[in-house]
Amino acid sequence: MKMISSNTERSLGQQVQGVVGSILQRKVHLLTTFLFTIGSFFLSQAVLFDAAVPFFLPVWALAAIRYPKYMLPVFIGGISGSLFVGLGQSIIFILQLLLFNLVIRHPFTRKSVPLTVAGTVIFTQVFWQLIMYAGQPPLNIQLAIGFEALLALLMTFFLFLAFPQVDKLLYTPWRAEQLGAACIVAAMATTGMNNLIIGYISIPGLLLYTAILIAALTGGVLFSTTIAMLIAAITGMAELSFTGMMTVYGMTGFAAGSMKGFGKLGVATGGLFASVFFLLYDLTLPLDETHFATIGAATLLFLLIPSKRLASVREVLVPEHQDLSEKRQQWLARRLDEQLTDFQQFASFMSTMVNDQFPVQESRQLEQVQETPSACRSCFRYSKCWASQDDSMPNLLSEWESTYSATKKAARHRVEEKIRYKCVRHTGLLEELEERGADRLLMGQLQHGRKMLALQLRDMSTHLENMMNEIKEDVTIYRPSEEELGKSLRAQGIDFFQIDILSEEKGAMRIVCSIPERRSSFETDTTVAERLILPILEEMYQEPFQVEKALLREQPFAHLQLTFTSAVRFSMQYGVMATAGGGSFYAGDAYEVFPIHDGLTAVLLSDGMGQDMNAYYESQKVIRLMRECLDRKMGPETAMHTLHYMMALNGLDDMYATLDLALVDLQDGRLWSWKAGSMSTYIKRGDEFLRVDSKAVPFGFLPSFTVEAKNEELKSGDIIVMMTDGMFNGDIPLEQQEKSLWQMLDVHAELECDALADRIMGEMERKYKTTADDRTVLVMKMDHIVPRWSSVKVRTPSLFRQKVVG
Repeated sequence: MKMISSNTERSLGQQVQGVVGSILQRKVHLLTTFLFTIGSFFLSQAVLFDAAVPFFLPVWALAAIRYPKYMLPVFIGGISGSLFVGLGQSIIFILQLLLFNLVIRHPFTRKSVPLTVAGTVIFTQVFWQLIMYAGQPPLNIQLAIGFEALLALLMTFFLFLAFPQVDKLLYTPWRAEQLGAACIVAAMATTGMNNLIIGYISIPGLLLYTAILIAALTGGVLFSTTIAMLIAAITGMAELSFTGMMTVYGMTGFAAGSMKGFGKLGVATGGLFASVFFLLYDLTLPLDETHFATIGAATLLFLLIPSKRLASVREVLVPEHQDLSEKRQQWLARRLDEQLTDFQQFASFMSTMVNDQFPVQESRQLEQVQETPSACRSCFRYSKCWASQDDSMPNLLSEWESTYSATKKAARHRVEEKIRYKCVRHTGLLEELEERGADRLLMGQLQHGRKMLALQLRDMSTHLENMMNEIKEDVTIYRPSEEELGKSLRAQGIDFFQIDILSEEKGAMRIVCSIPERRSSFETDTTVAERLILPILEEMYQEPFQVEKALLREQPFAHLQLTFTSAVRFSMQYGVMATAGGGSFYAGDAYEVFPIHDGLTAVLLSDGMGQDMNAYYESQKVIRLMRECLDRKMGPETAMHTLHYMMALNGLDDMYATLDLALVDLQDGRLWSWKAGSMSTYIKRGDEFLRVDSKAVPFGFLPSFTVEAKNEELKSGDIIVMMTDGMFNGDIPLEQQEKSLWQMLDVHAELECDALADRIMGEMERKYKTTADDRTVLVMKMDHIVPRWSSVKVRTPSLFRQKVVG
């Protein structure tokens, strides 16, 4: 029984918590519904000049234009309040609502809602009074109709000024004019509460005096006097017999504001002093027990209001000034610019110094000019070896230099045996050649190291520039991207609540925009986004966008939350075929395809020298290091030089590896290629056969002083083929094998990427007996993404298929 009771109590507690939680989640909606109902109830009873009842239609216009969800509470509250005035007044209000809803559908009448409201009041009242007075209404009735239309126009203006859209009403700072308009509306609402008295306390008087005391404490004597005179004027129009009270209200605001320096007690004392003074001065004023009881209750309520609640009102009237002046912000911005300029000049100097000291053309010319060894110049057989028409000695030295850095030493030993057979001073000659080869290798490594440092300084300068720009945005007066985008949307007349730019990286943009919910039946949730916002984003950021998702949010108010991301124009599919050569289980080839972001895909293909486990590890190491460099935002050229230098420092006994790096831009449709000793990349486009190649040597080999970047525009239907050198037979002319490759791509272009890679591998093995070395072929196909006319709805994954043959 105890267990059952405990479970029952827990379930009831959870139910109560659920109800309370749902109420708290909907507190904004419930509070707004209550305010509209109560406000329309009392405003529909407000009578000015003892004849005009002008305030219900302005509230209905506000709800119809800006708060359509609350039209029902306004209708219920307004009609209920008008019944206390009379049945005829309720009928007039219903006629005004019908006419207003009929004419407000036209764009012309929506341009000036106050004028539309005034015209509706005039037309309805004239029609009603003509019926009531048989076509001859008296002059005072005609004047009352004019006053009612004028008051309705002013009330509509103040309502639209005081109550903007609900998001701005709740989550943006109030302006002074907005606060003043709200006070006028509240004062007009109290005129409909004249009969609302609890004991000796008048509810409208309680609210009005509390408002005067708050205005005195937060805004001082000028603001409190202005508010008091507005309240007095409105109250006097409602009850002409009490116009003498205008002086009492004005002096109350003046006296309370004058005592602001003494705090709450001083303000409360000043407000009470004015009523006591006029009680002794003019006995004809209606300063009775109800008046003083109401002032006492208002003073007590004013003293109980926390000071923190009043601080928000004070911030609206007297905004605080920031300590950081604009001149200091500009000084900080100039200092940041100077520091950044100095560092950029230093990085540029380092890059220029390296390029000037080791120009590419001079290096290549020095390599081509062969210097005669000193051991040969002092030899008695110099003329026979070098001056004769027999070029066997220069050819032997050239062959030795070409085999000096080779991994396998057998070729160099064979050349050295030939030199010993031909040269009588072969010991000194070989020592000199060894010294020259080591010097050349060390010089190349030194040059690579300097260029690598220069490129790293350049990348560091770029990162530092981006970082300083972000710092400048925090300390300077600037217009953030959200404000720029908001300005563009407002210029096109697009309403929005909030803009959040989550990422500004090109190709990986992510923007969240909240807009009002759809207003017409023909609209979808993405109509405004696709037809109006997307063109603005694409023009502003110069890249394509897509609407990733559109969600209808109910909290804190109903709105559409749109998420925009960078779009891609192309999709890429790829397939890989890899085979180990010579019957070995381990292949020295390695590859990896990975997205840097949605619009940029990196393709890496490496070939380690050899066919054993070491070659496999070497190529995998190159792939891993290159990916780490790219993930850390290092430039491709800097990454290539860094890996080249690291591999060259390993020594002559370590392995070498080629690398083929391709960056496929799926947004703009472009292929960027960096190569280090790798095979050419082939592109088939219709009847064209393009080749992208480079003369750079493998990583760790004789240093190459430049890493050239090649780029090629891509189009839909292109077939891209990347491969290792094992796919071609070195004993057969390259042109013949390339022609066979083009024919295969032409005949089998409709195959999927994995099937096409398999077909290329099999045909090349069958025709040219390419089975000795490791072989890898990677085939990619480019296709246009064909979205609907408006936006791209799908993300573009890279489809991966591979087939590995051991």
